Formats: sequence, structure tokens, C-alpha cells
Amino acid sequence: MRDFRDAKAMARALRDALKAKAIEITHTEALELIAKAFGYENWNILSARIEAAERPAAASAPPPAEAWHDPALLTFSPGLERSLRRAHSLANERHHRYATLEHLLLALVDDQDAADAMRACNADIDKVRRNMVLYVESELEDLVTDGTEDSKPTAGFQRVFERAVLYTQSSGREEVTGAIVLVAIFDERESHAAYSLQETGMTRYDAVNYISHGIKKGGGDTTV
Repeated sequence: MRDFRDAKAMARALRDALKAKAIEITHTEALELIAKAFGYENWNILSARIEAAERPAAASAPPPAEAWHDPALLTFSPGLERSLRRAHSLANERHHRYATLEHLLLALVDDQDAADAMRACNADIDKVRRNMVLYVESELEDLVTDGTEDSKPTAGFQRVFERAVLYTQSSGREEVTGAIVLVAIFDERESHAAYSLQETGMTRYDAVNYISHGIKKGGGDTTV
């Protein structure tokens, strides 16, 4: 598993992964995000921590095994790729200027990994679907445009994918899945998407417990 000493490589991988999804952030922003992911206030503090950790060992110790792993190998699962395209299609079909977290969650209910996570957490998938359809159809009228440009992701949409990539990297995984994106949605506490998931009784803790340990809500193990 990678640690804080791999922060620069993780920042590059984060930028590359997001850029492939038309989400642009600067190198500085990527470094700041990685620093916060490791619990540091900013990149300068983490940079000093890295320098201090590497200085005494640089002359004698070989690089850790994980340093040979190419973080650029991080990918989005095929299901998540389809869900991302579906979310943008849902927004474009309605001529919405932006693709929101509600478009994304509506797409994720048909994502196998996300749906499995919701079932494991006792979430009512049909209720989530109904809530998202109702919201997208009736609450986003101010996003309708007469233009023909493709919908652009909202800031919240982008933050969710940034967090999903960070979670995937920090856990040593090589593939971002729809289930991991669900975890990231919970951090957008003011969004209707997060509220709708919570309304079914699903929590972020439930989702993390299932993804990390294969534990279903209410007991019982499964393979993730």
C-alpha cells in the first residue's frame, strides 16, 4: 500500500485520472488534495514531512516495493465508465447546462458495483431511483438551456470523483468503481443525492465497511 512518501506520484496519477474524465485540476491543487487525504493541513507541511522521512534513509535503504508500482495504472471500472457516460447523457437529454450529483446517482443505480453496495447496506434501490428521477425531472428546471453544448460537471460532481480517486489510491487499489463513488457522494452532505441515500438508511460507514471488509449491514460477510 502506498504511503505519504508517494504523494507526488499520487498527485500525478490523480490529475491524469481526472483529466481522462474531462475534469481539470492544476498540479498544485492535486498536491493539496493529496496532502489533505493524508491528514495534513497543506502541501508544504506534507512536503517537509516527506523530506524529513527520506533524509536519513536515502543513502542506505532501497526504495520500497510499492515505489515500483506505476500509479498511472489507476483506471475506472467498465461499469463506472458507462455510468459516467450515462450521467452526462441524462443531463444532455434534458438540455441541462450541468451534470449534477443527482444525474450521477441516477446512473449509478444501474451500475453493478454501486447497486451491490446499496443492497449490502440495505438501501432501497427502487426508492433511490424514483427520488432521483423526480428530482432531475422537476427540480432542475433552472439548468435547462437552449444551447447545444454538452453538459458540464458541477463542482460537486468533480469533487466526488477527486475523492473517489484519492480513496482508491490510498487503499492500494488500481480501479475506481461505482461503489467507491457512492462513498464519495456521502461527503457532499448538502446534496440531494447524499440525502436520498441516507433517507434509505444507508450510511457512509456502511458503504466503507462493505467495500473494505465485505461486511453487509446487519451482519454477514461477502466477497468484494
